[in-house]
Amino acid sequence: MRLAPLLPPLLIAYAAYEEELKGFREDISYVKGATGLAIAIDGRVRSLDLFGTAQICSRLWSRLVAGLAIEALRAAPSRAKATSEDVLKYWANITQWPWEAVTTVGEGQEYRADSQQGDQGSALFYDGKLVYLSAVGPVVANS
Repeated sequence: MRLAPLLPPLLIAYAAYEEELKGFREDISYVKGATGLAIAIDGRVRSLDLFGTAQICSRLWSRLVAGLAIEALRAAPSRAKATSEDVLKYWANITQWPWEAVTTVGEGQEYRADSQQGDQGSALFYDGKLVYLSAVGPVVANS
């Protein structure tokens, strides 16, 4: 499994930031009806996660926020802010990526894409409806 080598460093990171993660989870609570979360660090949209339903999003919200927190805590402090317009521009960019169908492990249709800037995306559809879409920007030096 490809994730196996990543698990120990990931667990170490979560343990090292346990108190800070608790604070992030308390400060960034789920917004009723939300079906996604955009994460911006240093004024730049770094990831976008969208779900087919608010119910799925609410169940995974805490995990998304924990990922945000780890990255934010490791980044250099910055006053730069992203706006909702920045998120919409990122979404518009995602829709132009060269999405290709891939073999799905389970049910549904899966698509993946790599942008020219090094972003990566994955989307899962079932019966023509979005189940989950994730887009992540490339790792930036000093963040």
